[in-house]
Amino acid sequence: YDDQELQENGLGMVRGFLDEWEGVKGEIGDWRLGIGDSNQSPIPNLQSLTLATATLFAPVLQQTAAEFAQLTGLAVTVLPIVNERLGETITVAGLLMGSDVVNQLLQHGVGDLVVLPRVMFDHPDRIALDDISPQDAANRLKRPLALADTMGDVWDAVIGQSQVMFFPDDKPQGTISLRMLGDGDKDGHFS
Repeated sequence: YDDQELQENGLGMVRGFLDEWEGVKGEIGDWRLGIGDSNQSPIPNLQSLTLATATLFAPVLQQTAAEFAQLTGLAVTVLPIVNERLGETITVAGLLMGSDVVNQLLQHGVGDLVVLPRVMFDHPDRIALDDISPQDAANRLKRPLALADTMGDVWDAVIGQSQVMFFPDDKPQGTISLRMLGDGDKDGHFS
């Protein structure tokens, strides 16, 4: 693997995720003691989270999510998403379809905040392979949605420090609203 990062092809990803989680546990502990940097949650009365991921990573995420729930007092559900579009043998988050994720979340129900793997949206224009954007997913789920690579990203979403949050009915980034002459109250949207 000479010059390749150990993260490539899944090598070392779990170890890196778990190592990062150890540091986040300390941050949560500081927060519980009133120490450290934390903001108000952007989600009023936040009580529950739903974390969606592909089936391969779900067991690891379930383990850390259980600890996260214990430390924060939030109800945390992990939903392993089956890749129906490409087939059940495709088990990694980067190949999940937005429609598979949204449909399965709607079938199972969602918490006050939904967290999806950021890697799902690594494709051009920050969309999933089937052209679903994070904003589209938030709108369909009718819930705030955050993108995360780590439990630190999940924690940031909970305390209002996430840089990748999407709220239902927000306009997609890069969208402008134009009033069309002669169209009354209709808006035109351009991305």
